[in-house]
Amino acid sequence: MRVLTRMTSIGCLLFFFFAASIHATADMAFAGPVQLETVVVSAPEEDEGDDTGETIDSKIMKTLKIVDLAETLSDELMEAALIRKSMYGNEVSLRGFGKSNLRVLLDGSIVEGACGGRKDPSLSLLSTLALEKLVVREGPFDVTEPGALGGSIDAVTRRPEKGFHGEINAKGGRFDYINTGGYLTGGNNMIQGLGGYNFSQSGQYKDGDGNPLSSFALPEFAYKPEYVDMKAFKKQDAIVELQLTPTESQTLLVSQVMSKGQDIMSPRFGWDIKEEKAYLTNVEYVLGDAGRLSEQLKLQFYRNRVEHYPTTQYRITSDVATMNNDVISTITGGKVENESRMSFARITYGMDAYKQYWFGDVYNNGVLANGNLIPGVNTVQTGIYVKAEKDQDEWFLGAGLRGDRFETQADEALKFSSKSTDTNRNTDYLPTGYATARYYFDNDMHLFGGIGHSIRIPTAVERYIQGSPTFFGNPDLKPTRNTELDLGFGLTNKRLRFQAKAFYSDLKNYIYQEERTTGTVSWTNIDAHIFGGDVKALVDIAYGFSVEGALACQRGQKDSYPSYNDDDNLAEIPPLKTKLALHYEQSGLFGLLEWIYSNRYSHADTDAGEKELPSWNVVNVRAGYAFNQYLSLNVGIDNLFNETYAVANSYELDPLTPGATHVAIVNEPGRFYYASLSFTF
Repeated sequence: MRVLTRMTSIGCLLFFFFAASIHATADMAFAGPVQLETVVVSAPEEDEGDDTGETIDSKIMKTLKIVDLAETLSDELMEAALIRKSMYGNEVSLRGFGKSNLRVLLDGSIVEGACGGRKDPSLSLLSTLALEKLVVREGPFDVTEPGALGGSIDAVTRRPEKGFHGEINAKGGRFDYINTGGYLTGGNNMIQGLGGYNFSQSGQYKDGDGNPLSSFALPEFAYKPEYVDMKAFKKQDAIVELQLTPTESQTLLVSQVMSKGQDIMSPRFGWDIKEEKAYLTNVEYVLGDAGRLSEQLKLQFYRNRVEHYPTTQYRITSDVATMNNDVISTITGGKVENESRMSFARITYGMDAYKQYWFGDVYNNGVLANGNLIPGVNTVQTGIYVKAEKDQDEWFLGAGLRGDRFETQADEALKFSSKSTDTNRNTDYLPTGYATARYYFDNDMHLFGGIGHSIRIPTAVERYIQGSPTFFGNPDLKPTRNTELDLGFGLTNKRLRFQAKAFYSDLKNYIYQEERTTGTVSWTNIDAHIFGGDVKALVDIAYGFSVEGALACQRGQKDSYPSYNDDDNLAEIPPLKTKLALHYEQSGLFGLLEWIYSNRYSHADTDAGEKELPSWNVVNVRAGYAFNQYLSLNVGIDNLFNETYAVANSYELDPLTPGATHVAIVNEPGRFYYASLSFTF
């Protein structure tokens, strides 16, 4: 196996050298042009003037099994790594930035889960129901959103349309997985509406060795015999949208997305989720051609509320006492943004603000045991920003500036952090910005470079959580600052798409969990850096066949250290990953055969509790056929050879799992076959 994995890695590297040189002989080597935009791979965003954006559209998502969106991102982006927690409720990292270091959005509105241990990550609150695309931006090159330290992920929903249209999807697979639903949209020139519903659930998956999901829980938090074979999750999603277009230049959109999850297993920690609810509300008004100084004026208001109710009732610990939490997070915010096309540049400027109220209580056998878990934290943000973009001969130039004021304060006593309510207020004034440049050698080839500075403030959990006398937040945490340099090269023509990127990120006051004294855990600030890059190539062969190769690698190292930790390695930094794939698409038929290899997770922060993970190889296959413009069928098998492996490592303990000494590692599913049928009209 070691020889095989080395050959995989070497083979991918050789392929990239081949792809880089193919441009010189393209006219002789290929039989004809290919429509690269129809191949099932993600493509860079072309409207921002840099190479840090990618889009995964709904057409691609239809071909995937999609238990949750975290898997979708890790499947489609080489620089994205899955943070596996369960079958549902997972997260991703981008180039080593994960969890709170990424900003997750729904149509530009901020979405955050409520759980202190991130058992309801933001991506799990979103649905593919009526989802148009996922827009992913890496690095500190977007000043239009606050707090996006390492990048952002924006889920963009489908807009209502005139006439009468809709889509019905039915998907199912191994381990009793089902996902079915659809939407209807219609209207006239003045009023359009959209409504949809989706239901999904699954049994527990088993890894390649036949171990069920419940078996990955730590022995001291094992599932009770009557729940060992429980369902992995059940989830319902609904969406309602109303759009008014009184004139061609005006649009008012009101949307409501609702989701409800039940009995969600979370074996990585000592709690599962009895129920969680999300109410995501968005109102958006857009006025086009408002005058000489306004090409487009946009006003947005949103209110996103998440209710999270974890429990220990399925675990053996409930034989002593059943614990339940009530945790609720509400974010209310808005934005005013204007775009102007001046003679010297295209200017976008605006201001935004939001307020988040976050609290949590712990109940023991139905009796309030800790009313200060998340002690009523208010976070208030206000910000202004401006960015400019300009084409100048062979150059595309971009720059942006932003200023934010954050104020956070807990309403209740911090009894374990030894801080009173009148001394725990934190006020931060944080400037950010970037400058980018793209130089075109010709229509096909360009260089990209950029430098940026971004921030994120500590979360309410990191500053204020009062889990127990041995696990509490640190009110004195400082915001993390990321100063990053990116360089890239791109080559795109009718037969070849090639892209290479590298980055170096200098992190000041990086927020890191630490063991302050023996058995006492909190968070601290350290200095660190992350560097790496990725290479991607897509080459047309002939007759509908194309070959794709990709590689991504990053390393993270500490420049200062938490207490009781002398390991140089930064935790939660994925190892090298490569992909080699064969695509086919012609006459309504498509197919994919891909081979993904990950290097051994050898750069673990063992002092913090991370473990080394072995390397792995996985082969996936997908195929689909569009019978006509209305009906399509997709089938696939993930992990074709039923390998046993794990992709996610973590050092962070759950503040709600008392007595845990390390985090459980959850293996990936074994062979997973699935099929979907889609009817569009």
